[in-house]
Amino acid sequence: MDIWLRYVDRLPSLDVDHYVTLDARVAWKTKKNIELSLVGQNLVASKHLEFRTEFVEISPTQVERGVYGKLLWRH
Repeated sequence: MDIWLRYVDRLPSLDVDHYVTLDARVAWKTKKNIELSLVGQNLVASKHLEFRTEFVEISPTQVERGVYGKLLWRH
């Protein structure tokens, strides 16, 4: 199991509020050469703003929560 907790302070020059995010990964080997894992990203809030450009007029993007699985097979 891997857990990442991250705090980012407010970025006033970019008009981005502070945020906390949590990512987690659970993995297990079913056999010697097969690994299954489940990963969750941005588990604290459903979305947050990480960056806003100053030079080009682009709509800011919200980073959303995500969950995915992975199957790794080594031969």
